Amino acid sequence: MKIIFSHQNFPAQFGHFGAYLARCGWDVTFFTAAEAAKPPEGCRMVKMAAHREPGAETHRYLRGLESAVLNAQGFANSAMRTRAKIPAPDVVVAHSGWGSGSFAKAVWPEAKFVSYAEWYYRWPPRDLEGGAPAQGAEDGRAYTIARNLPMLLDFDQADRIWCPTAFQAGQFPQAYRDRMTVRHDGVDCEIFAPAKAWIEGVPEDAELVTYATRGMEPHRGFPEFMRAVAALQKTRPKMHAVIAGQDRVAYGEKLPEGESWKARMLEELDLDLDRVHFVGLLPYSRYRELLQASQAHVYLTVPFVLSWSMIESMAAGCPMVVSDTAPVREVVTDGSMAEIVPLRDAAAVAAAVARLLDDPDMARRKGEMARRRVLAAYDRRWIWPARAQELAELATDMAS
Repeated sequence: MKIIFSHQNFPAQFGHFGAYLARCGWDVTFFTAAEAAKPPEGCRMVKMAAHREPGAETHRYLRGLESAVLNAQGFANSAMRTRAKIPAPDVVVAHSGWGSGSFAKAVWPEAKFVSYAEWYYRWPPRDLEGGAPAQGAEDGRAYTIARNLPMLLDFDQADRIWCPTAFQAGQFPQAYRDRMTVRHDGVDCEIFAPAKAWIEGVPEDAELVTYATRGMEPHRGFPEFMRAVAALQKTRPKMHAVIAGQDRVAYGEKLPEGESWKARMLEELDLDLDRVHFVGLLPYSRYRELLQASQAHVYLTVPFVLSWSMIESMAAGCPMVVSDTAPVREVVTDGSMAEIVPLRDAAAVAAAVARLLDDPDMARRKGEMARRRVLAAYDRRWIWPARAQELAELATDMAS
């Protein structure tokens, strides 16, 4: 089987799965705009890039579409330049919404095309509380319709659509769901498994509370977590909080230039900073150790794309505090797996963390139940073979 994966980033959703297919004997090529990316063993990699940015005069509704078309053109140009060096694919899998593979069938019209779809935008936005900046509701609805155009371009050609969770799939119009397979990307439950670990710089007798994020923002409950830490510090002198992630807004409304949610929380709260450790983005091995060492890991989110980190935390057997929001409740189905709290209730977050710290046996049982859930529903050891079979059947259908 010959397959091409196309994504602006790497490894993202495709890198590790593609390497698995190569080990299984597939012919695997990655297209990516990530300049520093290196191909996994046994795979090829082709770099692609848009030749310019969207025009300054482009209508603001259409800037996302123009950017996606430019990315799609960059993919197609790279594909044509390398077409003599790589075999024609049976299947092309592309991350949709950014144009990464939108012109795959322009280059290889006989190939099957799989659209990997994460989010369909609606008004008012599900991912932003209180709506989003717009010149009235009509403007917001119009902008939202246009925002989905790159995705719809891919869907028009897609032979199959992949979506990682039922919550995310539920955002898409019903017309596209007949071609949609809802299946998570899968986590490595051998790497993310319970083990003894500790974090350098934290006392060995500390009560260790953890939080991991791409960006420190309300979207992922960062202000509520920090307010909970401030409250807990007043009654738990041995409690230390370790926060992994960057001081930026990855999702949601941006702050004015020079401001950050970290700075706002440090100004708002009376914190003992000797017991708050900002460790930045961690290498994979240290991130895993953070989860394995945690005595109470907090994951909060608005109703949006679910972070891999929540499922990785569950696989590691973390005692967890999670938000009572739809994407989380799809995975954490009941209170046997985690403490479930309202998203914007910092006092409830603090109380739930305290319950886990006060009752280590109960916390351990919840971590064990969480891992069982991940092994049954999110373990890549069965998800990857299932995906491979689906792709092989799709290509075989083409050949027949």
